[in-house]
Amino acid sequence: MESPQVGDLIHAGTEALERSDWAGARQAFERVLDGEGSAGNAEAAEGLGLALWFQGRVAQGIQWRERASTAYAAERCVDAAARVAVWVSDQHMIAGRPSAARGWLARAERVVEGTPVSTGHGWVAIGRAEHATSVEEQARQAERALRIGRETGAEDLEVLALSLLGRAELAAGHREPGMRLLEEAMVAATAGRVRNIHTVGSAYCHLVMACAEAEEWERAREWCEHVEAFAQAHRAAPLMGVCRTVHADVLLATGHWPEAEVALESAVAALDRSIPELSVPALASLAELRIHQGRLRDAERVLSGREEHPSSLRSLALLHIAEGRPQVAVALLERGLSETEGHAVRTAQLLAALVDACLAADDLRAAEAATGQLDRLAAESGMRLGSGRADLAGARCALAGGDRGAAAERAGRALRAFGALAMPLDAALARLELARSVMGDSPELAREEALAAQTVFRDLGASRELDSAAQLLRHLGGGTGPRPRNGGDLTSREHEVLDLIALGMSNAQIARALRISEKTAGHHVSRILMKLGVHNRAEAVAHAVGRDRGHEPGIGHE
Repeated sequence: MESPQVGDLIHAGTEALERSDWAGARQAFERVLDGEGSAGNAEAAEGLGLALWFQGRVAQGIQWRERASTAYAAERCVDAAARVAVWVSDQHMIAGRPSAARGWLARAERVVEGTPVSTGHGWVAIGRAEHATSVEEQARQAERALRIGRETGAEDLEVLALSLLGRAELAAGHREPGMRLLEEAMVAATAGRVRNIHTVGSAYCHLVMACAEAEEWERAREWCEHVEAFAQAHRAAPLMGVCRTVHADVLLATGHWPEAEVALESAVAALDRSIPELSVPALASLAELRIHQGRLRDAERVLSGREEHPSSLRSLALLHIAEGRPQVAVALLERGLSETEGHAVRTAQLLAALVDACLAADDLRAAEAATGQLDRLAAESGMRLGSGRADLAGARCALAGGDRGAAAERAGRALRAFGALAMPLDAALARLELARSVMGDSPELAREEALAAQTVFRDLGASRELDSAAQLLRHLGGGTGPRPRNGGDLTSREHEVLDLIALGMSNAQIARALRISEKTAGHHVSRILMKLGVHNRAEAVAHAVGRDRGHEPGIGHE
């Protein structure tokens, strides 16, 4: 039986956790565990583990919660033992230790085995949902957890189950039921129905990640703002990192690339301090941005050492396509597709890349087969983005097969879909395919569409796509359009950096001259190249020389 002092300390530690006072919670729980005969106190061990985890001492946090689960099981506190064991299992899975993760889930299952249905069984269902290898199994286990949560009145369990079930439904392409479940979970989480800070954080993670995976940009933006405010208020670095990754994906899709770059770097920094394994999706998004910018070596460095992670497969495949190795990209994407059965959203993302890889490898039949799968997925899910992707792929296949009429029709549909979704890069890519489709019959219309696409690529800083637009415009005749005037609206600092580039300074020399870090100097150089619509420092120097002479290079002197 606990002494009054121990009870008071545990109460104080629990209240500190609810206030996100991690240091205060840790101090209270450590005092309990330092006391004579209290080393096995399960409640104090659980609280200490959570406080350490939020402080970024993840390994120690997991160890203490492992002790807590064992102590709860010894005390026959079945529900608590199962709940904590499932948390530990999830942490091992995130860290890339699948054997340990399966072992702890098995412990949770053994604890509740042969006992009447209770919240412990619900937490085991949560663990099984998180381990599920198919979306169908994830949904089935989340439904069981939700049912038990409602029957037992366990609101923590109910809200987490709602978020998992909504994510599974959305992933399967069931947009309307999935969004209803996610919105219900968001309302419940924000209404203060859940007191456990980690459960709220886990639910929030599922909510924003589900929206990002389904590319529901409007809701993702709205929810990210709320979740990031929550994460900052509670000093929850892991949640903050995940949220910033999702927010960056929204910014990338909607054409705000400089802000996305900052958000991705911030996400990686936040996660590297807490759970580095969670930074891979952010790094994959950053690699895709670098590929669009034409910075292939940088993309390669970002992906180095992460080649086997599922989140990196598409980015790695896009890099191989850009580097002229489409057959390698095809192999990677086919491997990824073998593991996405039932996950409509991820399947569509990989199939769209597979179409491009097959076309680059001159395998039209395989590209058409992948496009057919995209068409079926789009029809089954009813998602506008899925339809846009399928139509863009269909336009490219039709062009490769010589059917310009079909290509024009599908490119036009893709353009309308991406325009409605406010996705400028994808809309501009559809414009480029439309221009290629009509160039034989309507060269002026083709030129207008190509110029419109070129403007978007230049504004975004999408140098690889800008090269494609320029090549098409040269084929159409009449030049490739002017570069931006007046330094592309450079800031005063960027004008300073441009002047130093013109003097032949390296990033390190610029950093010393301006008393900034070399990394910051590199960011300035990248943004200058993007704003000026140039590909390298030499072209930037030519721009600076032209500016000093009172004209832009190549403008008005033809």
